[in-house]
Amino acid sequence: MDMRALRLRIRGDVVIRDDADYEAVRAGLVWNGRKPDRFPEIIVKAKDAGDVQAAVRFAAAHGKRVCVRGGGHHWSGLAVQDGIVIDLAAMDALVIDPEARTARAEPGMRNGRLTEALAEHGLAFPAGHCASVPLSGYLLGGGFGWNSGAWGVACHNVESVEVVLADGSLVTASVAENTDIFWAARGAGPEFFGVVVAYRLRLHPLPQAIRTSLWTYRPDRGEAVEDWMNRTMRQVPRTVEFTAVMASAPPPLASQAEKTLTAVATIFADTEEEAQETLATIKAGAPEGALDVQLSLPTSFAVLYQIIGQFFPEGRRFAADTNWSDDPAMLMKRLTEAVEIAPSAESFALAVVLPPLDPDLMPPGAFSMVGPVFSCAYAVWQEASQDDANLAWLRNASDRLAPVSLGHYVGEADLDRAERIRGSFSPAAFERLRELRRRFDPAGRFHRLAAQPLRKTG
Repeated sequence: MDMRALRLRIRGDVVIRDDADYEAVRAGLVWNGRKPDRFPEIIVKAKDAGDVQAAVRFAAAHGKRVCVRGGGHHWSGLAVQDGIVIDLAAMDALVIDPEARTARAEPGMRNGRLTEALAEHGLAFPAGHCASVPLSGYLLGGGFGWNSGAWGVACHNVESVEVVLADGSLVTASVAENTDIFWAARGAGPEFFGVVVAYRLRLHPLPQAIRTSLWTYRPDRGEAVEDWMNRTMRQVPRTVEFTAVMASAPPPLASQAEKTLTAVATIFADTEEEAQETLATIKAGAPEGALDVQLSLPTSFAVLYQIIGQFFPEGRRFAADTNWSDDPAMLMKRLTEAVEIAPSAESFALAVVLPPLDPDLMPPGAFSMVGPVFSCAYAVWQEASQDDANLAWLRNASDRLAPVSLGHYVGEADLDRAERIRGSFSPAAFERLRELRRRFDPAGRFHRLAAQPLRKTG
């Protein structure tokens, strides 16, 4: 099959290096303002599963490697590799079955659109915390989303997947068929050996009283805040999401502190009475000395996405790294110290204290690295000339957590560091993934992750 034949078989668009719009399309594959210094030979903007199959078969026939792009939101720029990029962004269909509480969603369906569509039927899903991120890489990497304490990690709410394999065949995988493929689709992230073209999702009733409360402190209150959060998560229902955000002080508080530590408690309750009862338990242990307190703010998913979106202005340059830990006190202390010396005022970090582990919410899957506390540090800056300073800050901050780190979350780990991919899985899961890759992708058609630097120019 030559290029002309490929174009005839693809219902979507095919872009090659000679095309006038190539650079705009290539740069647009990554949401981050920091673009990879890599140049695909061919970019296939798939319209359906048939397009994906045709692109994979073309790659096999011509000995080319394949990179899969969902939304291009991974901070390490994984969406752009050499060879052929298959862009799934246009595959965003959604069919909801309210009676069965299931939905069939294509990989380009974005979190914000999904929650909005489900809410019309009184349903919900543990979608990701950023509205513009699609299901593709989010679900494939596990999916640590809204109300995961009660609903579980997002990939464990997937009942089946439709996958194009390295030979171009299309298969369905679930707990009942193609079980090895389904196991890997639950958390393998960039180590997956195929292209997921559809997900069947298990849905939940939409909480009717989502309420968020915030307590903002000076950073030196970190030990008291951590102790409060840790104790609280053992007293409240699993429907509470409790996060500490270390960042530059918001304008109303900038005259009182340069940096702040804000404890954010979001309650996903079924009734207002339940929400207020849970809030009473939370606020009873709140440390004194808060600079600002805002209680029981009504926060639909749309409002939650607006809040999160303020931390990620489009066009900025980003880098991030994650750590799971069982030492919340030391983790929060070191993150707070790191944010205080960040070279960019826009950089921040967060730590989420989880409810006690429920084995029933962790069925078998490649997603196998988890701990009592999750953290992520985000370097956010504007100019390419600031790349070295901000990347050095991020990596130093993460290295300081190494003594208390259990491992990493592949969805937001600094995967330009070669050791991060192995550290995102349990040893047994990582070895099983390697064996499955050899079985299902013996020619190495799909790009394996490698540490590849991003360019310093804008």
